[in-house]
Amino acid sequence: MINIKGKYVMLPASYIVGFTEGEGCFLVSIRADNRIDLRFFISQAEGNKHLLLKVKEFFKVGSVYQKSSKRAGHLPAWVFEVTKRDDIYKVIIPFFQKNKLYGYKAMSFEAFEKIAKVVKGRQDKRKLTTKEFQYIYDMKLGMNKHYGSLSAGKPLA
Repeated sequence: MINIKGKYVMLPASYIVGFTEGEGCFLVSIRADNRIDLRFFISQAEGNKHLLLKVKEFFKVGSVYQKSSKRAGHLPAWVFEVTKRDDIYKVIIPFFQKNKLYGYKAMSFEAFEKIAKVVKGRQDKRKLTTKEFQYIYDMKLGMNKHYGSLSAGKPLA
């Protein structure tokens, strides 16, 4: 719940969706050993830490932590992040399947969801097949590359 004019209210799902459209990121990382990490996060300036705590309260998973800036002139930020696979599969993906994104983040979520499905299907086996790995790699390259995305990373070499 959030205090609005002396009343405590729970953040509505539509607020979480809008917050994600503007400040969130669905991220897939491929480690050197070819393991796949799935992350969902929302970043905010220090003054909005309370909003991230409310997002954590809404989802009942994840963590909120301070991330220092390594770049000169940039302030530290606060991050709400979900990295536990079960939480991604059981909470984050179903939430965004039910509560649709409409901007560029919708495309990143769609790729994230497809990659998560492949990764989840391989949990009982040690390694992804070459075909699965290439599919994930190709899908990952198209994520978070849209105009205005501050979280867009460089593709793997």
